[in-house]
Amino acid sequence: MSGVGLPVGLREVASADLPAFYEHQADPAACRMAAFTPRDRDAFFAHWNRILADPDVLVRTILAGGRVVGNVGSFERDGPREVGYWIERASWGRGIATRALRLFLEIEPVRPLHAHVAAHNAGSIRVLERCGFEVAERYRAPATERGPSVDELSMVLRR
Repeated sequence: MSGVGLPVGLREVASADLPAFYEHQADPAACRMAAFTPRDRDAFFAHWNRILADPDVLVRTILAGGRVVGNVGSFERDGPREVGYWIERASWGRGIATRALRLFLEIEPVRPLHAHVAAHNAGSIRVLERCGFEVAERYRAPATERGPSVDELSMVLRR
């Protein structure tokens, strides 16, 4: 199935989307690419319940061809507003993430907007660059409960 030409859209997150999000974040290959440790089921749903209850978080479900393929959101973490997204592995390399992020940037007005990405995640770096983000810094992120120590890029969208 080619994602090129598939209609891509965003909508508010429904509770029925969460099981798909859980499966997406549990994919071992996706976790390696994102340098992310997946949450167990209880921790995952508790995390998403906090996200959905936070009025300062803007989050959307990503649809491709009418099917849930990921999520995108913005939030504040220790200061600057950040954006993050997760696309199911089956939808990688099809332009879906770029189209979804462009749509999201139309509804997220805050600039500058920041993103952090594992330096080895070439696909996500390309998505961010296509959407106008520029590399601001390369650094070694320390290991946390969410992932291993990894080289990361801090990227910024200024316009």
